Amino acid sequence: MLERKFYDLDVVFESDREAILKRAEELEISGICLVHNYKSEPELECYIKTINELRKTTKIDIISGVKLTGEDMESTAKKIRRKVEIILAHGGNYNINRLACSSDYIDILCHPELGRRDCGLDHICCKLAKEHNTLIELNFKEVLKSEGSKRVKELFLMKEIVRLCMKTSAPFIVNSAASNPWELKGGRELSALSCTLGAGLYPSLVSNSELPEKTVLENRKKMDMPLRGVQIKYDR
Repeated sequence: MLERKFYDLDVVFESDREAILKRAEELEISGICLVHNYKSEPELECYIKTINELRKTTKIDIISGVKLTGEDMESTAKKIRRKVEIILAHGGNYNINRLACSSDYIDILCHPELGRRDCGLDHICCKLAKEHNTLIELNFKEVLKSEGSKRVKELFLMKEIVRLCMKTSAPFIVNSAASNPWELKGGRELSALSCTLGAGLYPSLVSNSELPEKTVLENRKKMDMPLRGVQIKYDR
């Protein structure tokens, strides 16, 4: 049996990157997305340059990604779609959650339950996420930083997310959202969260291995494809 490649597609870029990468190697994570909070295109260019430099220093597959906020995020996502491999939406607001699930330009809806009394999703959102291949995130850090009754509530909301995803076959992923090396978790640890919440062993493993790998590879192919209407001259 082939060894699984595990991915974490939400790690904070503005952190001790060298320590993060070293810890990721120790945990045998195959690929991580160092996520930049998008503000402007000049900042994005600097970010991409840094990512390219970091790739020379490690055997881990470093994935470029940006996180967008606000209800105008789709227009920004269209502009930068061919510049980064993963686009994430900062969820919590229902309108944004639904927008992210229905967009062909957004890859991951982060913490849809953030700041809410419910899980932030319904059957419509999940069916849209399945149709548009939007991964719905279970954010491990939200569990890690909460305690007592708040942790119980967070786990309850995540369990509801898992239930809806399983019922509608919507894709999901568990991300660490780590901002320091000690918040990183191994692939099997991340998978164990969704498994414990009712997803089952096999879907939980796939959600942090084959599924994110497929998303990244498909987006890389799209980035390499020429734009429509662009003529390419080949040397003879």
